[in-house]
Amino acid sequence: MKFASLLIASLAIAISTTAVAADEANGARLIFATSDNIRRAGEPTRWRYAVDAQVGHYARGSGTDFYGLRPALGYDLKPNMTVLAGYGYFISDPTGGSSRNEQRWWQQFTWTAKQWDWGALVLRTRLEEREFDDAHDVGLRFRQQLQLAMPLPSNAASVIASVEHHSNLRDTDWGASSGFEQFRSYLGLRMPVHNKLVIEAGYMNQRLNRSPENAVNHVAMLQFRARL
Repeated sequence: MKFASLLIASLAIAISTTAVAADEANGARLIFATSDNIRRAGEPTRWRYAVDAQVGHYARGSGTDFYGLRPALGYDLKPNMTVLAGYGYFISDPTGGSSRNEQRWWQQFTWTAKQWDWGALVLRTRLEEREFDDAHDVGLRFRQQLQLAMPLPSNAASVIASVEHHSNLRDTDWGASSGFEQFRSYLGLRMPVHNKLVIEAGYMNQRLNRSPENAVNHVAMLQFRARL
């Protein structure tokens, strides 16, 4: 239970520090995702596809709507190790302002590092190359997530807890500054409702490193994950 205690402590610390933040806002995000191994002659291969579409809203200022589409192709190195590479297109549309479009290439390594009777620890490492239509520089962002999945003893549901650190690797002309960018803490409940559909609902605390003052988003999350 050592990893569980450390992760829960990190979640508690991240959430408690929001009390000192000067700029807080509520938000919501809805995600539809599908991922599975690609089949050949009816048999699964090591190759896999992944696609997710998401919409969201943040209530900071007059409010901002958010849309994203992110397809990817991956390969299972081992049963507990997968690499993925993909492309993302994201639109931020503030009320009363001009929308901003981002193109994002990304590469990812996922590793189920440890499994116990009471849960599993999953590590996810991602590198992103980010471009905006109104700028010239390509930003580089590094993301590291630790996720703990703990099945409930009474049913098929699992408690999901995760923390994720984002760092920019270079300065850009569209506003990114090298160094720490944001920290996400998440707590949710994952429930399979069908052999090909899982629903997950939770809360994400998103701490943003901004000037002149930091910001915090309190985000309600709802995810539908399906296998086609």
